[in-house]
Amino acid sequence: MSTAETRTWKLVVAYDGARFKGWQRGNGRTVQSTLEAAISESLAELSAGGVAAEAPVRVDGSGRTDAGVHAEGQVASLILPAGVDVRLLHTSVNRQLPPDLTLLSLEEADHRFHARYRATAKTYRYRIVDGAVGDPFLRRYSLREPASLDVGRMQSAAVAFLGTHDFSSFTADRPKPNKERTVHSIEFARTGVSFVRPLDIFVRGDGFLWKQVRIMVSALVAAGKGEIDAAGIEGILAARDRSLAPPPAPAHGLTLIAVEYGAS
Repeated sequence: MSTAETRTWKLVVAYDGARFKGWQRGNGRTVQSTLEAAISESLAELSAGGVAAEAPVRVDGSGRTDAGVHAEGQVASLILPAGVDVRLLHTSVNRQLPPDLTLLSLEEADHRFHARYRATAKTYRYRIVDGAVGDPFLRRYSLREPASLDVGRMQSAAVAFLGTHDFSSFTADRPKPNKERTVHSIEFARTGVSFVRPLDIFVRGDGFLWKQVRIMVSALVAAGKGEIDAAGIEGILAARDRSLAPPPAPAHGLTLIAVEYGAS
């Protein structure tokens, strides 16, 4: 929280998750630790101007993306000394960061802002290249599915996920008191103008459990191959039994697109 000597800032970052061990620090090369180190180095650079951090830099993300998951719009919050020249800091941080991580924006926020606790909705995209022809340029960012998926079947099956449910069957999370989450929408789109047209699945909800979106995607892929329908998914949800749902789709096909604040 801001004080007379500090300000709260909202950061938006993008990263290629292939070489990161997820967001959270303490597990090798992570987005959080890399970003904090770059900000610390930049503050040290600017300290010659009379402003220095009085405590270790702590960046709080909107959520903990898994190892291999990408982000186009991850949001984080940070408290800085009031006298920091943020324009210079933004430039300096991006000089310090590696090529697979960039600070898109840095703007002052309300003193009560916290990237995780104030978030009201998140949107993820899962990309699939299906059919007989693959795309070598998307191999690091999509699931390769040799079958041609029936998007109509997938849309029909996706209805089962909408609304508020206990997602115990669709998470690898440790036991916790509340596994209810609300899925606001699931949309499908064919994109691109190259020799293949990837299938993008956009999932928007109030928050997601560990690997929830990836397990949901696996179920939707099964629906696209005619192996399950909405009734089958409803049964798996109702059972609250992880063993009944498929394994999660690979992490590299998943990207955090946006985090929302305010009314959901």
